[in-house]
Amino acid sequence: MNEAFILKTISLHTSADVVHIESIGYDQDEKMIIEWDARSLLEDIPSLYRMAQQAIKQGEEYELKKYVDFKRQLADDWKGKRGRKK
Repeated sequence: MNEAFILKTISLHTSADVVHIESIGYDQDEKMIIEWDARSLLEDIPSLYRMAQQAIKQGEEYELKKYVDFKRQLADDWKGKRGRKK
């Protein structure tokens, strides 16, 4: 099984019953062309849409938690230093 990370789609075109998707990863040299059966792609679009929404929400929740935890850590550090005298 091949795995690839697709950062951005750079080209879309069609031929008979096929959707051609050209994409890149983080490195411009990581170009990939995916040829997808058009009917199969159309059937998958609702699920892909829901999954993309779910992934975005998970990313937003992660970012929020990261900054809330950071804010708590700063507050704890500040409280600890406030009580010290030199």
